Order: sequence, then C-alpha cells, then structure tokens
Amino acid sequence: MKGFIFEAPGKGEIRELAEKRPATGEVLVRVKYCGVCGTDMNIWRGTDRSERNIVLGHEYCGTIVEVGAGVAGFQAGDRVAIDPNIPCQKCEPCRKGRINLCTALKALGVDIDGGFEEYCCVPENQLYLLPDSLSWEQAALMEPVACALNGINRADIAIGDDVLILGGGPMGLLMVQLARLRGAGHVILCERMDSRRQIGLQTGADAVYANLEDCQFPAGAPHVVIECIGNPQTQQAALELVKPGGSVVLFGDGDLTKAFTVPSQLFYAKELTARGAALNPFTHDQAFRLIASGRMQLEPLVSRKILLEELIPLLENGYQPQDIKVLVALEG
Repeated sequence: MKGFIFEAPGKGEIRELAEKRPATGEVLVRVKYCGVCGTDMNIWRGTDRSERNIVLGHEYCGTIVEVGAGVAGFQAGDRVAIDPNIPCQKCEPCRKGRINLCTALKALGVDIDGGFEEYCCVPENQLYLLPDSLSWEQAALMEPVACALNGINRADIAIGDDVLILGGGPMGLLMVQLARLRGAGHVILCERMDSRRQIGLQTGADAVYANLEDCQFPAGAPHVVIECIGNPQTQQAALELVKPGGSVVLFGDGDLTKAFTVPSQLFYAKELTARGAALNPFTHDQAFRLIASGRMQLEPLVSRKILLEELIPLLENGYQPQDIKVLVALEG
C-alpha cells in the first residue's frame, strides 16, 4: 500500500508501506478521502509541530476492512469518519473537561500515522459510524466542522447580532453558516478573493466585501468578530472593529514569531471579550449530528480532489487561487 511519509520540514515522500493489521481496540480503515488542512501546510513549512517519519493527514474517512480484538461497536464494511484528537483523560485540563488543552494530547496525522495512506489503523473510540445519507465529501469535512463549532460556541452570538467573519477560507465559510444557524441577524464576510465571496453569499452571508474599509454594518459596528486568517493585522482589526461590549474569537492559527498590539485601554473602555478556540473539545458529536441534519452546505467548499502523488507538489507550492478545501482521493 502507498502512503505519504513526512520526514522533516520540506522533506517527505510517497512510499510503498508494509501492510497494517489492527491492534486490540483498533480497526483497519480503507481511506476514501483525506482533506489537506492548513496545519498540514504549516507542518511542511516547519511552523507547526509534528512527529517525524509518520503519515500526515487528520481530516479523513473511509471503510472498515478489519476489526481488531475487543472491538464491539463496529464491523467490516462500516463507513466511518475519524476524530483525530486523542486526549490522555488524566491531566488537569482533561479532568476539568478541557480535553483540547490536554498536556499529553496525541493526534492521528500529527503524532500517530494518519490519513494520507491507503489503509490506516484507528482506535475504536475515534470512529463515527456514517449513515448512508452522508456523502464521503461531507464525512471528510466532519473534523473541520467540529473545530469551527468550538469557535462558534465561544463567540457568544446572541439572536440578532451582527457577525463579521474575517477570511473566507474553508473555516471562514463554515463560520458563515454556523453564525447563521446560531441566530445572527446579519452575517458579513470579508475576503479578498471573489470566488470565495460568491460561495459566502451562496452559503448564507448577507453581505461580502473585499476590503475591511468598505465593510458596512447595520448596527454601526459588529457585535461579534471571528478572525479566521491568523494574520496580526486582521487580528488587531478584529479587536478595534468590534462593538463595545462585543466579543472576538481569534480562530486563525497564528504564528508564534508574529505579534500585534492594541491599546490596553481598549479592553477596559469597550469591556471586550477576546478568546482563542483550539481543536474540537466534545464538538465532534455536534458536528456529526449537524451534518446529518442536512443543514450544512459542505459540497461547495470542496474545490478539487487530487491523487496522493499530487500531494507533495501541493504542499510545496501552496494552494491555487481557486482552492478552498482540497481532498486527497485514496480509493477509486
């Protein structure tokens, strides 16, 4: 079987790998699709961490072909999606219910072999059984939806609020839909790329703008701003733009080497609430139910599908202008 082995930043290869067999409590999954995440790009560039000499890829789905000893809830032939994040359940954050802040967190596709391979072993506890009504494309986006739900849960959107989304990549476009489902009065998307702005309108934005200075808000300023870029300029702008008493979610994965500054009195004068949002703490179940309800438009976010052999050029060259979510197809 074939898989992509990450060796070091900027270095990896597609290899023939030894056949895998599931251990006790695991299943062997024939991977259908694995999404290429910004985290994968950052690992390749050396700005995000990962173990060396492992298979990357953490947004994936497929069909169980073999179950290991002790697996009771799944069988061969089941279609499944995967939650990649495995908390230790022992550290202080885990015991406080903050499993996304686990001090010993392990993730499939980051610390353990993930989905950029034809067959992958997955612990039973990380599996979600897919109903026939869910497409493979929807299943491949379950993990991004779960992460976006954590962000939207931390945004404190009240019914009727004006919500500004900064960035129209896959996460920003998911936030547009989730803000609408949370009861936002107006959802405004700011995104430079026209094709993404059009998808934003298609998936629920009331207005789209290419530049922040052009944005208009019914209430004069947004009640909530969700920053999905991770750029210091837009992070700073989020805090400056939000209405007094409003809330800001800095969702974009920023850079430890870059910083932004705002006047300290801004928090006092506006009584601002600013939060980060990491991973998917207890939101994978929510994502599964929400996608199964049919209330999310996910297919428009899949811009193209590539073969495993095309993955390294994508990591090296970055996304194309038309790209939103790229899926690696590992099964015909």
